[in-house]
Amino acid sequence: MVTHAEGDYGHVEETSLSDDDSATDDASLSESNKSDEDSPFHNQYEAKDVLGRGLASTVRKCVEKLTGKMFAVKIVDVSTEQQSLKDAMKLREETKSEVALLKELSGHPAIIHMHDYYETSSFLFAVIEMAPKGELFDQLTKAVTFSEKRTKKLMRQLLDGVNYMQRRNIVHRDLKLENILCIDDERIVISDFGFAVKLAPGQKLKDLCGTPGYLAPEVLRCQMYEDCDGYSLEVDLWACGVIMYTLIAGYAPFYHRRQMIMLRMIQEAKYEFRPEQWDAISPEAKELIKNLLVIDVKSRLTAEACLKHPWMAFTEAVELPKVAPKARFRRAVRMVRFLCRLQKMKDLNREVDKMALRKRPYRDRQIRHESEAAVFAVYGHWVNRGFYYSRDMLFANKPRPKRKREN
Repeated sequence: MVTHAEGDYGHVEETSLSDDDSATDDASLSESNKSDEDSPFHNQYEAKDVLGRGLASTVRKCVEKLTGKMFAVKIVDVSTEQQSLKDAMKLREETKSEVALLKELSGHPAIIHMHDYYETSSFLFAVIEMAPKGELFDQLTKAVTFSEKRTKKLMRQLLDGVNYMQRRNIVHRDLKLENILCIDDERIVISDFGFAVKLAPGQKLKDLCGTPGYLAPEVLRCQMYEDCDGYSLEVDLWACGVIMYTLIAGYAPFYHRRQMIMLRMIQEAKYEFRPEQWDAISPEAKELIKNLLVIDVKSRLTAEACLKHPWMAFTEAVELPKVAPKARFRRAVRMVRFLCRLQKMKDLNREVDKMALRKRPYRDRQIRHESEAAVFAVYGHWVNRGFYYSRDMLFANKPRPKRKREN
């Protein structure tokens, strides 16, 4: 069984809580306030609404009393009231390890910022920056797919953050859409370093952790063969390839209802660029994905190489020659007329053959986006982030071939 992290923290999309859940959270908060009322955290911050909950932690909004700024705080219960002493000590060490890695990576714009950290005998308080726009997973669900331009902006930040981690021999091991938070419409950050490890020179890992759809083939091989060498920093680049594919296509490259078949697809790097979603995508984007979803670790691109890939290249601003105001105005008028004519031509091209649409409605990109957005809006209540039910299932069904009747 694949281990999952307790969840993200730092985004402000509030979870729906029942009255009993709210009462439980309020009781736990009042209990922590009562037992640690003199703790530095409660002296400096005021805890607010619940953002999310894990197995042994609660994430809340909090306000810094001195500045009035809003942050998120992950409150980890390390008391022995509901867990054994061994489990409590293990949880404390894991949290302290995660905090230490965040402090080491502090300062990079693509990695969530650790603002403060406090310890008491019963609770640990990790104060981090707020992510008002929530998870990238939720943003993709609303948009269905992202354009190449937007995907390029997001992937440049993600790969820059991964490159920053790898220069310090830190592997995340659970990169996925749910662990990428949106600070605003432009900036994203990597979060949830619960599985992250700082590797010694030449060190290899063999333990199985992460999320099934994002696991690299070398991670799976470690569970099948005892003499496997292990895996290292390259697993994060495989996950980046899965994320990039999903952002552009709107569905994951490796998916099947049966877990064993999906894991076999990962081991064989068996995926496809379906024409409906990928015909309009540039060859450079497909090439970058192919160079990331490579079974051979030595052939897989590094984060630094990805940032230098032709798809990541951008055109620098060119300084325009000085033009007289009147001439500039005339050029602007001609440009507006030209754009209006283009718009009229675009409207003419919208006419399509009704019979062709009835046979292949998804052939039209705009119709496909509208229908899929409607599907997500209607069935969003059961589109879960777990393994057995995910948004990929909305794309999984294919029309069965018509069977001819046997005479």
